[in-house]
Amino acid sequence: KATFFITGSHCANVTEDEITLLLNDGHELANHNMYDYPYDKHTNERFSMDLDKTDEIISSFTNVKTKWYRAPHAKLSDTMQSILDQRGLIHVISDSFANDTAIPDSKWISEFILKQVQPGSIIVIHMPERGVREWLYEAMELTLIGLNNRNLEILNLTQLEELQLN
Repeated sequence: KATFFITGSHCANVTEDEITLLLNDGHELANHNMYDYPYDKHTNERFSMDLDKTDEIISSFTNVKTKWYRAPHAKLSDTMQSILDQRGLIHVISDSFANDTAIPDSKWISEFILKQVQPGSIIVIHMPERGVREWLYEAMELTLIGLNNRNLEILNLTQLEELQLN
């Protein structure tokens, strides 16, 4: 299962049925702001406004309130963290990432991630789209196969948190 960090502006490219299929399969949605650019130098108002817009979009697909947030480009300011704290959101950083948007080599991406990963790791692989970052379809597949070969269970963040609490 996966946690899909949603960039609100990209949601115009998916249907409610597609998101429903993801959710019914046990995946979850989380907030990645409206746009895929750093917010660390934006005002409180702008960051909050875009965070709220994305929350509204996520709420249109599910009534499950997310507590996960991932800052675009992993750039988080003190101001952003303060707002996340006020809202009870947890900023998620990965420990397994291969700069996958800039390196169009599926096999290399997968091998790099699999070298980093260990039980409890958080992997980031960006969403491929038709005509954009299509190599990431194969990178995801190879990574999932590699994780399965190592008998590592793939969990969403809520499932991972539940394991840590027990």
